[in-house]
Amino acid sequence: MLAKILPCQPSEPGFAQLMIRLRGEDALLANLNFTLCNNEQNYLQPDGHWSPEPHWFTINGGYAFNNGSGFRIGPDILDPLLTSPSQVQIQAKLASGKTLITTLQLARDELFSSGARGQTAHYGGSSVLDTPDTAPETVPETEAEPTPDEPIRTPTAARPKRNTSLVPIIIAVLLVLLIAAGALWWFMGRDNATPPAAAKQPEAPVVAEAAKADANACSPANLTSQTELDFVQNCVQQKLDSDKLLAIIEAAKQAKQCGVAQRLYAHSAQGGDTRIALAYAAEYDPQGHQPSECFKTPDPDTAAYWYETVLQTDPENQKAKQRLAELRK
Repeated sequence: MLAKILPCQPSEPGFAQLMIRLRGEDALLANLNFTLCNNEQNYLQPDGHWSPEPHWFTINGGYAFNNGSGFRIGPDILDPLLTSPSQVQIQAKLASGKTLITTLQLARDELFSSGARGQTAHYGGSSVLDTPDTAPETVPETEAEPTPDEPIRTPTAARPKRNTSLVPIIIAVLLVLLIAAGALWWFMGRDNATPPAAAKQPEAPVVAEAAKADANACSPANLTSQTELDFVQNCVQQKLDSDKLLAIIEAAKQAKQCGVAQRLYAHSAQGGDTRIALAYAAEYDPQGHQPSECFKTPDPDTAAYWYETVLQTDPENQKAKQRLAELRK
């Protein structure tokens, strides 16, 4: 699947066309259900914010466009995409029930947000700038304190004379209490002192934390025990190296967890891991393509996109240069 956002003709700020082209299928899509997920595994919401909770957008009225299907989108989708520096994955659910995932491409140089129409006042406000005006009001309060001399005139100096006779009694009582407490500790505390047992109590929370860590580990064993989103987020947080991540992706492919494999591929490739990006491009490259449940057919357009991603990080990568040149012929 190829997914790309292109400008309307004529161009209109805040509006664009979402083009969906299915590999090997010419059928026109009348409607489209999809989610948009960024590098942080957050999903675009109807109000323009990003949240870990997936949200499915539905667009009707598909039309023929660029050898695929076109859908008109508005500011609620276009504006957040243009303001976000992160690349975005689009997950489309077709009427047949089939789900496809790919990286959404944006023709940023040709697209304009709704703010280009001059309606930008609502993006900021003067209320924030007004808050510092209240700060000077607190200055007179510190200067007008009328009670600096009151603590000096407190007539308490004469009171100790009345209570001096009580000091020896208080000291004697305290000594008696200390002696009693010491004796109580000596006779009773020695028999009941079991500090080693008390020290062992924290072991239960430690074991529980270890079990929780194992349950959240990014490992093939947890592919079926966690939701797709939770598993991907745990893998992202653990920042695995390329070798370990490729092993996880391969395990996901074998387990037919295609969403996990594609998301892990895309996140690391977009994050600058050229080895992962090359491996992802190879999944779609007609040259040497190995069919699998998750990557059944080659897709030259998608392969070219990921080779371009490699060159953005490593402009001298010879393999990416060579394959991209072949795919563009």
